[in-house]
Amino acid sequence: MRRSRRLAVGLLAASLGCAAADTPAPTVSPARPFAVEGVFQTADRPPARDLSGIACKPAPEGAAQRLCLVVNDRDRFAQIATLTNGGITPGPAVVLLGARPSETVVGVAPQGMACSAGEAGFSDLDGEAVAYAEPYFYILGSHGCSRSREYRPSRFILARVRIDDQGRVVGKVGHEAASPVDALRLTETTYRLSEALRMVEPVGAQFGRDLEPNGLNLEGLAIVGGVLYAGLRAPSLDGYAYIVSTDVEPLFTPDTPFEPRVIPLALGRDAGIRDLAPLPDGRILVLAGPAQDQLEVHFALFALDLREGRFTRLATLDDPQGICTPGPRAISGKPEAVLPLGLDEDWLRVLILSDSLPNGAPCEYRVPRQ
Repeated sequence: MRRSRRLAVGLLAASLGCAAADTPAPTVSPARPFAVEGVFQTADRPPARDLSGIACKPAPEGAAQRLCLVVNDRDRFAQIATLTNGGITPGPAVVLLGARPSETVVGVAPQGMACSAGEAGFSDLDGEAVAYAEPYFYILGSHGCSRSREYRPSRFILARVRIDDQGRVVGKVGHEAASPVDALRLTETTYRLSEALRMVEPVGAQFGRDLEPNGLNLEGLAIVGGVLYAGLRAPSLDGYAYIVSTDVEPLFTPDTPFEPRVIPLALGRDAGIRDLAPLPDGRILVLAGPAQDQLEVHFALFALDLREGRFTRLATLDDPQGICTPGPRAISGKPEAVLPLGLDEDWLRVLILSDSLPNGAPCEYRVPRQ
């Protein structure tokens, strides 16, 4: 990208960030909880209380259900789920990581990390987000130091896997099927997103540092038109949160150059990105919340339109009746994953999963369309 084009992207991004600050938006409560027919698994004690990402394949024409993939932030696997109108049914696990890096992992684990507790072993993915872009589900590790301030190389992996409409993991040609627990040999993994994160400022300087006070940590993922958009929970710098974008295919190809870009968004002091999702109208949905655990920072939804140069605050999320996220905030669930359910002339319907609550306490919100 030429320097003038970089400058144009930066100016556009800054204008997007500033636009949201003056946009009025309603406070919305949950429209209804979704029934969970089954249990989301975890290596600890099921049901999982740390669901952090969800994405779904488009529903086949005339179908009443969608095949989805859900991830939590503790294990080495994701879990297939079936989404219906008002319900979600957990299915089999899909193993993403083994006890050590795959022999075919692209790139190398990042070096020179500043996690204050030092290096620990290869363990869980710390899966924070899921995205779907034909023909793959993409699963994002946090790419940050652990809560215990350790550097675990397994958390710096981006994985992708093909799953057919029957919930079977398949190979590149689409004919080689495996059971979900045997999916490991068909899962592609890469360390190269770490290279992209280190290349862009101001966030690159926070890479490999503790989440608190402000180390880099990823929680959102969307892939649109072959471009990966990674949403950063932290750092939050002078009221701005950040998206790092780059072409997705070079991340899974050794030695192929790429040129990442950074998009600053004016979410407000101590606010970061908790999830991203593409909308049917071409915009990117942004779920925002505290960069760490600041109780005074509200969870909110924004829409990012890169084509028109607009960044719009859609709604602040609230749950005063405790339908989905019982209070007080200090012990309640934290909105962690967002999935668009539908978009019409008046309303955007979204599903929210919350961390710290059994099975993610899925709940539908209806947000006025702007």
